[in-house]
Amino acid sequence: MPQNDYILRIAEQIGRALAQILYHQERQDYQGALTFIDDQYKQMLGMGAGFIHTASEETLLAFLTSVGELDTEKCWLLATLLKAEGEIHQLQENENESYYCFLKAMNLYLEVLSTGTSYDHFDPVAEIEGLTFKLADYDLPQHTQEMLFRYFERTRRFSQAEDTLSELLVTDPGNRGIVITGIAFYHRLQQKSDAILLGGNLSRDEVEDGLSRLISKT
Repeated sequence: MPQNDYILRIAEQIGRALAQILYHQERQDYQGALTFIDDQYKQMLGMGAGFIHTASEETLLAFLTSVGELDTEKCWLLATLLKAEGEIHQLQENENESYYCFLKAMNLYLEVLSTGTSYDHFDPVAEIEGLTFKLADYDLPQHTQEMLFRYFERTRRFSQAEDTLSELLVTDPGNRGIVITGIAFYHRLQQKSDAILLGGNLSRDEVEDGLSRLISKT
């Protein structure tokens, strides 16, 4: 099957799945929605919701990887189903269940966007923006924060990237890898125009100050 046809099929599958979930949700048939999502998990990975919830992201990514290449379209679909499941749990006021669904969905979305080494700019992604809002009151795991840091940089929210970097350093101040990552971040920002920096709510002076602070830690 040609790649474009495959991507279109996955997009159609996501659309149909969300329509079915919304149908159950509007009828307040939450168990019906969860059963449908469980069936979708089984069709995709051959495993139900119980496995999806208990498996680590690394395990799920391994199931979605073939010959060293992540199936990004299926990964995006899985993240979308997890996000939808989290919203069902949220409507039922099941905070723990919704949190873990939202967090796993966030990680999978960010993993898709992190598959390359490029720092090319792209626009904010609606799914991630929504999950960032839903998870705003939680302390996120380091791995999630590291991916969010890169996401904020690539979407040119430089001040948010810097805030995330600061949170990482507060949590693990002796982590040399984070310091080196931060220094590389500020070096990249030095190459930006003043207009682009200001568009990301960061001035050139702030970039130089941040770089100096990190260099002093090396």
